[in-house]
Amino acid sequence: MRNALYPKLALTNLFKNKSTYFPYMLTSVVCIMTSYSVTFIASNEGMPQVPGGAIALTLFFLGTLVVDIFSILVMFYTNSFLIKRRKKELGLYCVLGMEKRHVALVMLCELFFTAVVCIALGLLFGILFSRLMFLMLLYLLGFTTPFTFSVSVPCVISTIVLFSCIYGATLLYDLRSVHTTKPIELLHSGQKGEKEPKASWILTLLGVAALGGGYFIAIYFQNPVQAILLFFIAVLLVILGTFCLFTSGSIAFLKLLRRNRRFYYQPNNFISVSGMMYRMKQNASGLATICILSTMVLVTVSSTLCLYAGRRDMLYGMFPREISVSLFLREDTEKPEQLEQAFTQALSETGLAAQNRTACSSLTANVLCTDGVYSNVSDAAEMRDTAISLVRLSDYNAVEGAEPAVLAPDETIVYPVGDTAVPQTLNLAGSIIRVAQILEKPVFCDVGTYDGAQGFVLIVPDDRFLPLFSALTGISEADAADSLYFSAGFDVPDATAQQCAALANRISELFPEHMIRCRSAIVPEWDGTYGSFFFLGVFLGSLFMVATVLIIYYKQISEGYDDHDRFVVMQQVGLSKREVRRAINKQILLVFFLPLGMAALHMVFAFPIIRNIMRVFGLNNIGLFLACTCGTFLIFALLYIIVYRITARVYYRLVEV
Repeated sequence: MRNALYPKLALTNLFKNKSTYFPYMLTSVVCIMTSYSVTFIASNEGMPQVPGGAIALTLFFLGTLVVDIFSILVMFYTNSFLIKRRKKELGLYCVLGMEKRHVALVMLCELFFTAVVCIALGLLFGILFSRLMFLMLLYLLGFTTPFTFSVSVPCVISTIVLFSCIYGATLLYDLRSVHTTKPIELLHSGQKGEKEPKASWILTLLGVAALGGGYFIAIYFQNPVQAILLFFIAVLLVILGTFCLFTSGSIAFLKLLRRNRRFYYQPNNFISVSGMMYRMKQNASGLATICILSTMVLVTVSSTLCLYAGRRDMLYGMFPREISVSLFLREDTEKPEQLEQAFTQALSETGLAAQNRTACSSLTANVLCTDGVYSNVSDAAEMRDTAISLVRLSDYNAVEGAEPAVLAPDETIVYPVGDTAVPQTLNLAGSIIRVAQILEKPVFCDVGTYDGAQGFVLIVPDDRFLPLFSALTGISEADAADSLYFSAGFDVPDATAQQCAALANRISELFPEHMIRCRSAIVPEWDGTYGSFFFLGVFLGSLFMVATVLIIYYKQISEGYDDHDRFVVMQQVGLSKREVRRAINKQILLVFFLPLGMAALHMVFAFPIIRNIMRVFGLNNIGLFLACTCGTFLIFALLYIIVYRITARVYYRLVEV
């Protein structure tokens, strides 16, 4: 009988506290469901057979780590809310005669029932949801195949073990919290408020410095490689600065409002400002977390959406021709003729016609631009931020086939790679070259700069070809002549992907030991890569959005419980319900949209560094990235407003008498 008391008491507690336990259980079910689903896809044996599946598996393996870490953090956060609300009840048990070990048994039973129900429902929905996710992923990869429903037993076991450990860790945390607190303190914990915090100038200056440092990195470093290396440093600085400024800056802002007597000494403003000041430490931490999660949603979804939407532009930018090959000539000067013979014979055998044929020799130098001067650097630590490729004017005229272009010795025709700005003159290691013409589209297949780097393709007079490269790199003209990079290719109109692939295979047989690239054959892997990016980005963005909503919800619920007694007293001294609602709206609006505004500010400053990272992938369409970013923000802002309206009503119901 005595042993049966604790399970019954635990079940009673769960039902009576369903308003606080239901969100916690819903959070657990969502975490378990998503963890199983991602693990199921990451361990699916059929994925390597799907075009692009190998890359997708790698991405989803990394995704499982993110989801598991996310689940641990979110479940600990929601559990901390639960134990805070339950301390008064647990203290009452101790006052009525129960020992802390008996309270621990009740908590153990509660956790056991909660864990069993949540893990069972999470796995059930995860098994069903994993099927939907897999079908969506196959659609994004452009692959259609009958789906055979299956349940992965190893994934089920690993999910059960993981979340059993999480539940066990939260139980130990709760037991320690109860064990180290006196019963009378537990009983009155709900009535214990935050002391009025002080605005720390040291913390404020640290926040400004950290945020300024993150913004500086995002704006100043334009080199794509540097952008990748410094991105995570900038992220950490922005996170640190956000927490510091929300913790100290928000307090200073509220105190500034309090000093304004005309604003502060009005019923609505007085209640709102004093209410926020009362527990600003806890509030600021929650607001900073909401801001960081909101920024993560915006960055993750907008960047992966942009990569997916611009994947064709990147592919055609890197491979302007359907069939292409690039090779170093070095000592074998007969390779171009051999390649031309292979092209002609393969086209004749397959009955296909070639268009837009191109062939050229080029030399590419990675250089550093210092005060407008492009030159080589001897120090390996210096980051070469520009790729300059030189092409002979004769090769350009042969490809164009129209009226031959004529250039003076100090003139050049420029094709800017990416969004590189083209000045009127270029200083190449002391040689001043005037820009005679700017090309809008790439003319050649591959001259070493179509890989996402920033730079120029410079078409120069033949007699200036080697001297300019020697001046840029510091190597002799003879050595440069032995390192010529030859590229050739053509388009195949009205040919299917299978015909193009067969043509490329035949050219490879006739011209062995060199990779013949077929653009159509690359499309499945290309779609698989960026489809996986987009799928995982939206998936993780949705998880971050769920976390944002949960934190907002718990924040409003916690504040509603804390504010209830204060508003009861205020109504007893004459404050009307209309004034209560007006004060509530004012209090929420004072800081609720601050995280959204701060997230928008983070995105504005993050735009340059993310754009530079996109350039590494070969995406130079800044208009597309801007449209994806703005569209993502507008949709997120709409969802944010909806959450605000819902949680504001919940808060009002809690404080209303």
